[in-house]
Amino acid sequence: SASIAAVIAFVGADAFSTPRGHGIGIRRASSSLYMAPKGSAAKPFEKKKIAVFGAGGYLGAVLFGFLQRASSLYGTGIAGGPSPRMICATGGSSEALNKVLGASFKLAYAGEDLMRIVDTDDANHIEERLKSFDAAILATTYQLERRSVTMNTYEKSPNDKTYEMYLDERYGAWENDVPSNDSDIHTSIFRHSVQACKDAGLSHVVVVETPRTEDPGKFSAILEEEGIEYTYIRTGSPLKKDITYTFEKGITNRLGVVSLPAGSALASFDAREMDNKLAVYREDLAALIVQCLMTLDWEESRILEVSATPGSTVSSAYGGKMPKGLRFDKEWCPNSELLGEVLCAV
Repeated sequence: SASIAAVIAFVGADAFSTPRGHGIGIRRASSSLYMAPKGSAAKPFEKKKIAVFGAGGYLGAVLFGFLQRASSLYGTGIAGGPSPRMICATGGSSEALNKVLGASFKLAYAGEDLMRIVDTDDANHIEERLKSFDAAILATTYQLERRSVTMNTYEKSPNDKTYEMYLDERYGAWENDVPSNDSDIHTSIFRHSVQACKDAGLSHVVVVETPRTEDPGKFSAILEEEGIEYTYIRTGSPLKKDITYTFEKGITNRLGVVSLPAGSALASFDAREMDNKLAVYREDLAALIVQCLMTLDWEESRILEVSATPGSTVSSAYGGKMPKGLRFDKEWCPNSELLGEVLCAV
């Protein structure tokens, strides 16, 4: 029926006067499908503070970097100062985050003032570190690493251990001390995180279904039970990393997006089918997640299924012999406006 029909959004190259723009998700007059953004970019003077759970993982770190850049530009509606804020379980995530920021975002850096260490077993502890924030980005299933609790945080004894959480993955993470069946740990972390976001008064959460997720329905059910507005993002495509990525490259593909109603039944993707699909770059997915905050209405919930679109690669012209006068200092992610167009259509 029309009430549950999925909407497939794809915008072709002929809808744009140029392949590059300001990247805040506002439709251009040249587009035949003009719609204004309804997210943070709708009222850019109302700067929104964003928290990122697990920003020590690669996808989380790229998200953080994009948010830092967006916060420096008027029109995005993303706040700077104490935002973005990394939510992690130990101090080790700071080093992991800053390695990515330094390499991919022109020596960007996140100091201790942008990090909060939380006890993931205690929703109240997480809540206290989210107060005054507006939205958060979470994962369903993180990469876990058993680490010592950082001194003078929430340890009960000098030898206390906890599970650090990385959004997607961290190169070199030691997973040998993590149970082979860790689904209960992930469910607990997710439930406590969502409860904390709601109790702290956040308006919206963006949830990323990672490839490690075995039962996505369990996480969507928690979101519905807690009653917080959300955008749930998933992909049935394999994820790929650009090992030489720098933000000037921007996005590499005009992603396709299928919108499903909130609360729709979710099943795991077939791994065999995923192997036959065009890979989605992690950097593109990170840009889409940030663009969702700028473009989509925070007062509504939805599920988005994302895929790479064959034959729809884009380039910012960065690298090699670049056109004279080409600059990226006024863009948080080159070509991100293409993602804004797709999301507006959804």
